[in-house]
Amino acid sequence: MINFKLLIIVFCLIFVFAVQSQASTIETINAGLQNTRLEAGYPDPGSGPNVGFVSVWSVYVNGFIIMMGVLFLILMIYGGWLWMTAQGKEEQVKKGKDIIIQASIGLLVVIVSRLIVEFLFTQFGQASLNTDG
Repeated sequence: MINFKLLIIVFCLIFVFAVQSQASTIETINAGLQNTRLEAGYPDPGSGPNVGFVSVWSVYVNGFIIMMGVLFLILMIYGGWLWMTAQGKEEQVKKGKDIIIQASIGLLVVIVSRLIVEFLFTQFGQASLNTDG
């Protein structure tokens, strides 16, 4: 019975010290969340971001365009390599040409899409400026 009481006292002490150590951990987490909020562009907890919708999505669109440009470059190099190493094999030459043509068409689609998105962002930006004032 004494061992059981001693065990209960030890567990109670552990919980008391655990709560005290959690307080400093929670403060650390809250400070980290506050820094994240400030870095994300939210100056006050109840306010909106400092950056607008158009500028945020422009970052994502630009990242997508960069990835598509890298993919285009890889496909062009691969298609050219197939074509140059064909050594007279007509089906490999055709495969290389097809990859180059398809990559060029894909790049054209990405460029036109970028123009459309930029136009829409410009229109949304002007519309939001007109409704604010």
